[in-house]
Amino acid sequence: MTVKTRVATAALALLGAVSLVVVGAAPATVSKGKPEPPTLRGAPKLSATPVFKLRLKPSQEVPPVTGLRADAVGSVTFDLERSTTGAIISGEVVFYVNYAFPSSVTITGLHVHQGAKGTNGPVVIDSGVTSFTDADGQGNVTTVVTGVSPTTLQAILDSPRGYYVNLHTSANPSGALRDQLHNPRKR
Repeated sequence: MTVKTRVATAALALLGAVSLVVVGAAPATVSKGKPEPPTLRGAPKLSATPVFKLRLKPSQEVPPVTGLRADAVGSVTFDLERSTTGAIISGEVVFYVNYAFPSSVTITGLHVHQGAKGTNGPVVIDSGVTSFTDADGQGNVTTVVTGVSPTTLQAILDSPRGYYVNLHTSANPSGALRDQLHNPRKR
């Protein structure tokens, strides 16, 4: 080998070593002993947090609210505690809703109701929001509900399209904005 070739070879070797450090490559490890068992498909995901995305509209109300130019976006999140078998043993429900009305509005409630699309139904989760007036009609409601029945939470997860979220106002006490729940995303 010539001196130039040796210098080039050494430079390439140094560049390769630096690349491993910069890229973060780790040396290969050899495992001795018993291998880890594979993850079972269909096993409950104990840390999954279902998030129902919302887009509430007056046209989704039953009957539809006409002439109201308002909407809301947000989410309802279930923060669940599960047993080792995957059964829900407790949970909190987090309401996060950004609303926009054309002018001053008095919000009187925010709930999850049981009822399929096109039907009205009873409240199954009350956010606890009490009546308040928003002078410019635009704002956010964020609230955490504790003590929700595990049976109710599981029923919603089993059949989310059988439930809807409703934002109530003084002008529309039976509901101003609504969205049917869909399959949740998991965080």
